[in-house]
Amino acid sequence: MTKTTIKDVALKAGVSVKTVSRVINNEVNVRTEMRDKVKKAVSELGFQRNAVARALRNQQTSILTLLYSNPNPGYIFEVQNGIQAQCDLDNYNLQILPCEHTDENFFAKIESLLQRSSTDGILLIEPLCDMPEVINLLEKYQIPYALISPANSELSAPFARSNDEQAAYQMTEYLISQGHRDIGFIMGDPSHGDSHQRLKGYKNALAVNGITVDEKFFEQGYFTFESGETSARRLLSLENRPSAIFASNDYMAAAVLKVAAQKRIKVPQELSIVGYDDTPVSKQIWPALTTVRQPIREISAHATKKLIATLNKQPFADIQTLFECQLVVRESSSIWASA
Repeated sequence: MTKTTIKDVALKAGVSVKTVSRVINNEVNVRTEMRDKVKKAVSELGFQRNAVARALRNQQTSILTLLYSNPNPGYIFEVQNGIQAQCDLDNYNLQILPCEHTDENFFAKIESLLQRSSTDGILLIEPLCDMPEVINLLEKYQIPYALISPANSELSAPFARSNDEQAAYQMTEYLISQGHRDIGFIMGDPSHGDSHQRLKGYKNALAVNGITVDEKFFEQGYFTFESGETSARRLLSLENRPSAIFASNDYMAAAVLKVAAQKRIKVPQELSIVGYDDTPVSKQIWPALTTVRQPIREISAHATKKLIATLNKQPFADIQTLFECQLVVRESSSIWASA
């Protein structure tokens, strides 16, 4: 038996394929007369067995949308994989919409996107999940959403995140246990909540161990390789340079490794370098990076699971879920010889 197609539905209803698509995607600017014709054709042709026809019946598209503005491709890859895995389990499709939050027309573009979008729910990662203006737009258009790694733990929307403060504390404690006291720190993008949590963990570990926080060992990065390289050049040009550098993600840590090689500083004998996230790059460079393994896929899948439960009016245990991280020690760090 020949499978009914969207063209068959259009022919039966006496409308264009585009009109059928707009009805299927539950777009608002379709006349009631046209919408009724399409639904009747769908019913008469037995198109209900198709996943798209189920969307017509349930007023859902079975599509979730990941909206992000993040310069870290390794992190985005892991987030996508986690969301996709959960979508596959629950028979949802995933569409991915990158954007640039520094664009001067950013909020207007987001609003236009939401007006045109055919999606059941949206997943936001930082920094978008920490922007009240974005959240307000989702509320305005009544689009269900879930958040991945927001800074604010007092939110009413479902979310999942890692314990960044504790993980950064543990990494700094590890460096101190190796004899390091002059520990440089490259901060992440200040618009990201986890940047502040990681800095806080680093500072707390220094304080607990009686080490004075030295501002000259701080550099502002932006989670990009380029910002890590700029920061590393400053830190490694200091007269009394640090014996270890903790970068807030693996890409910036990889940049520190590059600058150290250019300056002929031996790693880890003369400089320990550690990162954060355990992205693929941490194992692809040499020496391989000591880093923090953040369960990005699990966090993303869990947030997706909560969003789908919300869409299906199913209960879940907690609004927020906190995941613990793991310290991964590799060749880029060692005991400080002068300790």
